[in-house]
Amino acid sequence: MVFGKKAATVGLDIGSSHIKMVEIQKTGKGFSLSNYGMVPLLPEAIVEGEIMDRTLVIDTIKNLFETRKIKSNEVVSSVSGRGVIVKRITMDKLKEQEARERIKWEAEQHVPFDISDVTLDFQILNPDLGNNQMEVLLVAAKNETVNAQLDLLSGAGLNPVAMDYGAFAVQNAYEANYDVPAEEIVALVHIGADSTNINFVKAGVPYFTRDLPIAGNACLQLIQKNLGISYDQASELIRGEAVSDVSSDSSASVFNSFAEDFASSIERTLSFLAMSGGGERMSRVVMSGGGALIPSLHDHLKERFGIPVEIANPLQKITYDPGLFGSSGTDKLAPILMLAVGLGLREVK
Repeated sequence: MVFGKKAATVGLDIGSSHIKMVEIQKTGKGFSLSNYGMVPLLPEAIVEGEIMDRTLVIDTIKNLFETRKIKSNEVVSSVSGRGVIVKRITMDKLKEQEARERIKWEAEQHVPFDISDVTLDFQILNPDLGNNQMEVLLVAAKNETVNAQLDLLSGAGLNPVAMDYGAFAVQNAYEANYDVPAEEIVALVHIGADSTNINFVKAGVPYFTRDLPIAGNACLQLIQKNLGISYDQASELIRGEAVSDVSSDSSASVFNSFAEDFASSIERTLSFLAMSGGGERMSRVVMSGGGALIPSLHDHLKERFGIPVEIANPLQKITYDPGLFGSSGTDKLAPILMLAVGLGLREVK
């Protein structure tokens, strides 16, 4: 598993509601998006990261690659969720090769899984903390989680040249497109269908990451329950479309209720930030994923926390032919492609 800053041509984000793919070329002036694709998955095909209908998901991936005429079968994909643990730890000061030999023993002290059942990787964040100690970012992914993803890709005829952690791919896309003062602590909030990942980052270093169970599907369910409408109608409302017999006031009330619950979930993580960073506070929120476009969520978070809140554009510094996206442009699509872009930016040796 590769957790460093490496990159590949094709980034593949297999989500619970959609599969997203980008093809990125490295140019003399930076990076260029040469192709992309996004297709929906039927509900229940993937639930909370668990693949419930392997054949359907594989066929959907194959059709996406065929439709978008992707010739390369080499991809970078990601794992995330409960099967992955990310933790900053302190250990004896060692050279990287020595640390690699020692990391399994260190991980046993910090990972709540059987160490023989996980794939480990690490990055030295601070090689000299003093007292002959150094700070390391430890990543442990359950083999079951990694192997399920590898099996899925293999079934689709793809060769996974690297496997990343989803939150790191989002961070990679953000850092490639934004200039952020080193002293800021940025909360990268990636809102998927089943879960939301928060990665608090300062100067390129993750303070800690956390998964929240509240995400796009929770909003859909709240809308259906409170307004008595179908799944498809609720989806239309989330996309900002009007639905007959549903007033703007009633839908706004539901969206505000969801935004309040979502903000409270973020607030509950801030005590961990204080403990991790010596009392420091987040200074900016950057949202991505399909859930970032939920009406009123952006404004509610901005008012609640009193800090800048923005919806990410992972194509801000990446060139592309506007005709690739047609007349609709990238405003609503770019945030959804955030994770896939982060994967596509990785360079593979």
